[in-house]
Amino acid sequence: MDQLAAEYRKHFPILETSCYMISNSLGAMPREVEAQLMHYTHEWQTEGVESWHSWFPLVDTVSGLFGKIIGAQQQDVTLIHNLTIGSALIASCLDFTGKRNKVVFTELHFPTISYVWHGWQKYGAKVHLVRSDDGIHVDVQKVCDAIDEETMIVPISHVYFRSGALQDIKTIIDHAHAKGVLVMVDSYQAAGVVPIDVKALDVDILASGVLKWLCGGPGAAFMYVRRDLQERFQPAIRGWLGDKEPFDFVMPDVNFADGMHRFLTSSIQVPCLYTAVPALKMMGEIGIEKIREKSLAMTQRIFDKCDEYGFKVNSPREAHRRGGAMTVDPNGIKQGKLSTKEINDELIRRRFITDYRPPTGIRIAPHFYNTMDEVDGVMEEMKKIRG
Repeated sequence: MDQLAAEYRKHFPILETSCYMISNSLGAMPREVEAQLMHYTHEWQTEGVESWHSWFPLVDTVSGLFGKIIGAQQQDVTLIHNLTIGSALIASCLDFTGKRNKVVFTELHFPTISYVWHGWQKYGAKVHLVRSDDGIHVDVQKVCDAIDEETMIVPISHVYFRSGALQDIKTIIDHAHAKGVLVMVDSYQAAGVVPIDVKALDVDILASGVLKWLCGGPGAAFMYVRRDLQERFQPAIRGWLGDKEPFDFVMPDVNFADGMHRFLTSSIQVPCLYTAVPALKMMGEIGIEKIREKSLAMTQRIFDKCDEYGFKVNSPREAHRRGGAMTVDPNGIKQGKLSTKEINDELIRRRFITDYRPPTGIRIAPHFYNTMDEVDGVMEEMKKIRG
């Protein structure tokens, strides 16, 4: 067993009963989360409304822990409810009534991106969809070619959720900036397994939630905005916590808080701030570069086993083009008795936890707490089920 697994497996109870291989969908729960939630409930139970005096500062504390993961300072990050709300907040800061009204994104995004920006067409946005040639990745040049002087913003996935393909976002960011265009990166499928440095990338906006690779559970997401843009953005979606003096309860208009607090809306999601803390601290201690090194070794083993067993891989083979998850179709070359979805269902029944995404196949996402034996085990079990 490698050093990371030997040291950290004990923190994740599900590994005692399952071969857990789907951290790109929901990360395994750290054992320490239970105590965090007990602290939250005890505080609420004993302090009542006075608990807000510790809950409100927790927003900045946990934002700072997330900031360390992406190379950002705490004051440049804040809590959002999810990527949908984060995208809508940014969209509401922009004026699409002029010539610069185009929104460029790809067809491989998670659907929420499409839903938000297509919805924004009623406010003047003009959607430009960049197609994929293979359903696995998108040619970076095709994205750049779509970005012009009429483009307002490029919402781009860091890693595509179906295939695990890692997008070359730096090339897109540099090209967009040369055209005077903003870039918003969705790093849900990257943060926690792919090193991110928002300063080196020079990215304008980056958002990610902690429920996947960051093992923080559902409910908490965070958004980074480049500091020189923060005062320029005045979201039309606004709530009382985004006011400079929220407890003055002044109406009718908001007096925006300085910096990132202007993106806060209404009551914060307190429990998930507590659940986010253990794994964020743990990964800050380990370092994402070390997690990435191990991840690449495990995903390479998946490729090797697919070659051996005759499975089709619908993910990029090159290390620099893949994230932390592989999408495998055991029926892609040789058809077995069961469909690919049925094979995935049987894996789960046997406590090999993966998931299925049509049309590409079964997603396998080993994390730092997994072992190479577990990677071999899930691949061997898939071969047995396919027959």
